[in-house]
Amino acid sequence: MTIQERIPSAAGNRRGRLGPALFKGIYHMVLGALRSSFWLGSRLFPRYAAQRALKIFTTPQRLRRDFPQALAGATLTDLETAEGRLRCFHWAAPQPRRRVVLVHGWSGASSQWQHLVPLLLERGCEVLSFDCIGHGYSGGRQASLPTFVSMLEQVQQRLGPFDTVVGHSLGAAGVGYALSTEAGKDFKRAVLLAAPADIEDVVRRFAAFLWIGDAARQRMQRLVEQRYRKDMGSLAVSRYGHRLEIPVLLVHDRHDQEVPIGDLQSFARELAHRQVLQTSGLGHLKILKDRATLDAVVDFVCAQDDKR
Repeated sequence: MTIQERIPSAAGNRRGRLGPALFKGIYHMVLGALRSSFWLGSRLFPRYAAQRALKIFTTPQRLRRDFPQALAGATLTDLETAEGRLRCFHWAAPQPRRRVVLVHGWSGASSQWQHLVPLLLERGCEVLSFDCIGHGYSGGRQASLPTFVSMLEQVQQRLGPFDTVVGHSLGAAGVGYALSTEAGKDFKRAVLLAAPADIEDVVRRFAAFLWIGDAARQRMQRLVEQRYRKDMGSLAVSRYGHRLEIPVLLVHDRHDQEVPIGDLQSFARELAHRQVLQTSGLGHLKILKDRATLDAVVDFVCAQDDKR
């Protein structure tokens, strides 16, 4: 079954959109009210504030845009997992040069790979992308970094093995950690785009953005660790990076406002077989569209100097 047979057309989704100025005004009003409630609540009722923060932190905004024409022709596969239904998009190749799996970032979806997938297909690669739990066309409502790791492992076990993996943002952080575990043993190379180096830093930035006090932030982090049965400290590249023995391309923009350029430097310090590509002026998302950047990614993916 192809994408076009399952994904609705764009025509029905273009009505009733708010104007940019009105939307921006409403956004800042809501954000201001939310920040004020967290500033006060996290100091007076830290346990309650931590529960509220946990729900926001683990609930992505679902990007369910009309699937781009550039990604038409994929075969759809649904994997049933303990966390929910996982929607996968597969582009086969008769004798693939590489078998590549793509992992989007937080509040992202497979549709964000619309500029990369055609380039990989042109070079003879087989490609699979999935919408992580709580994202895109998959089931579930909540996720965190361990969810990305778990879903990549499910895909590799049930639809793989794939030899190459490309991740963006939180998906890239999940890829990095997965490569250091049994789940990543079959990958020969990887690309990490705008990858956060330490999920605890992500929590701190999240709390600072919403004016959440330290006590509530720390409690929220413990709740995340309990729910996903994973110590956040173990997910930092400083803890696992030395175990990565395959070639890794690190791509990061100097002006990324979501994941600081310092995170790239943290990865570069830890990975023995890394290549680094720094861009300028693309920010966090435009690196997924920039042709020169994507050409460099595809060249790296298709190179043959595998370490294992």
